[in-house]
Amino acid sequence: MGFMKLKKNISIMLVIGLMSSTLIGCSNTSSGAGKSVDKENARKANNELIAAVTSEPETGFDATDTGHGDMTSVFFSTLFKRNKNLGIENDLAKSYEISEDRLTWTVKIREDVKFTDGENLTAEDVVYTYEIAKNSGSSIDLTMLDSVSKVDDYTVEFKLKNPQSTFIEKLATVGIVPKHAHNEGFSDNPIGSGPYKLVQWDKGQQVIAEANENYYGEKPSIKKLTMVFMDDDTAYAAVKAGEVDIASIPGSFAKEEVEGKKLIELDSIETYGVAYPMEQPGKTTSDGYPIGNEVTSDETIRKALTYAIDREELVEGILEGYGAPSSTGLEKMPWLNEETIIKPEEDGKIDEAKKMLEEAGWKDTNNNGTIDKNGVEAEFDLLYTDGKYRQELGLAYVEVAKKLGIKVNLENRNWDTIVPEINSQAVLYGFGSGDPSEIYNLYSSKTLGVGVPWNNSGYYKNDKVDEYIDKALQSEDEDAALDYWKKAQWDGETGFSHMGDCAYTWFVNAGHLYLADEDLDIGTPVVQPHGGKVLYNITEWSWK
Repeated sequence: MGFMKLKKNISIMLVIGLMSSTLIGCSNTSSGAGKSVDKENARKANNELIAAVTSEPETGFDATDTGHGDMTSVFFSTLFKRNKNLGIENDLAKSYEISEDRLTWTVKIREDVKFTDGENLTAEDVVYTYEIAKNSGSSIDLTMLDSVSKVDDYTVEFKLKNPQSTFIEKLATVGIVPKHAHNEGFSDNPIGSGPYKLVQWDKGQQVIAEANENYYGEKPSIKKLTMVFMDDDTAYAAVKAGEVDIASIPGSFAKEEVEGKKLIELDSIETYGVAYPMEQPGKTTSDGYPIGNEVTSDETIRKALTYAIDREELVEGILEGYGAPSSTGLEKMPWLNEETIIKPEEDGKIDEAKKMLEEAGWKDTNNNGTIDKNGVEAEFDLLYTDGKYRQELGLAYVEVAKKLGIKVNLENRNWDTIVPEINSQAVLYGFGSGDPSEIYNLYSSKTLGVGVPWNNSGYYKNDKVDEYIDKALQSEDEDAALDYWKKAQWDGETGFSHMGDCAYTWFVNAGHLYLADEDLDIGTPVVQPHGGKVLYNITEWSWK
């Protein structure tokens, strides 16, 4: 199978020539090689850093709305945080207790934390933050939270509607905002308790941050952090030119050795796959959007496509070898049911997939190159948004489908245009949170129409899977829940994996690659989730 290497035809010299005007506050001079070196050396001497980031937050920096993403983590603290091995450790929290009925979580917080405006962070701020996040319709799912209240100045009580073993993940997601300063302009001028404070935001260009002198944790070595917004091509050129110190790059850029720079490959749980509408058409959502698809609702269609994909070829051809096959979406997770892994020798079975379709009644009766059944042509749309590898993976999927006689129309959309069809057409997603509640979000019927639109966008329903997920959530802790998470995937008779209902076709687990100055030490980052959190351990970064 041959794959297109899709690169933009840009002029590197033009990019570098424009760099000085893009990096406001970084340089007032031309970008000649000698002057770039001088600027690099000056940044190192002054403990300053310029990092390229791929996307600018559309709604600004409000942790109650967007959660604890890579950039947001620089400015805000959470009650708990994920450690290097995806475990949970204290951040603002000192300790916590769970009631015997597992409905009440009592969290004690540190007493030495100040916001960047000098005000103390107390239980009132925590209560306020969670109330806002719960009631604002944000991307953070807090539907399981019944109430949150202050016990004393440094103790908070959370009451749940039902026991949920994964609730601690929510406590590691919501960045705490100050009740006294959370106003209309907050997202443009955030005040948090994280390792940095925002100094300047030049929209469309960059964010400049300085180390927070009030930070309670490990003091950052990097005193000034500038985050510039660049696409992959521009960022790559900027790092090579010495205008930027670190940038995320796709695998296609990783083979070239660049003098004075190093390639950093971080362990990742970012996984890509296709979600299928599981129901027959005819119903609509509360918003009037269509539900169901007469092609993808056929189990044989979904399984044939899943077995026909050659994942090793995707890794080598699209990821350039920087990643691994994924047939479950859960590789590297302790809750993975290993029985559901498709082995390399079982991948890419085009002939077997064709036979499976034919035996199920899918044949090209019209001689038009597309199989059909009961008058229904095997044709559907595959929607995707911009992002690393998505177009390439989509094209590879289309090519495989064509070999099976299935016509897939690949369409690049934004989320505003995807949402009206998100329940009726296939969608190519990227996932990977390091949190087992992602299984609940993607496969539980209780998430239908609840929270963000991509929660169970295929309208998947399986009573047995729901039962296992409920038991996992009601377990005493994440360890006790493991067996139920695994059974939801496959219990020997049913499950959401390809061995059961095959609600998704998974492709690859993509490694996270960065090109950086050879003198930059980024410590030991956490395992990277979908979207990346390379700045999550920014306090460990330093110049050698």
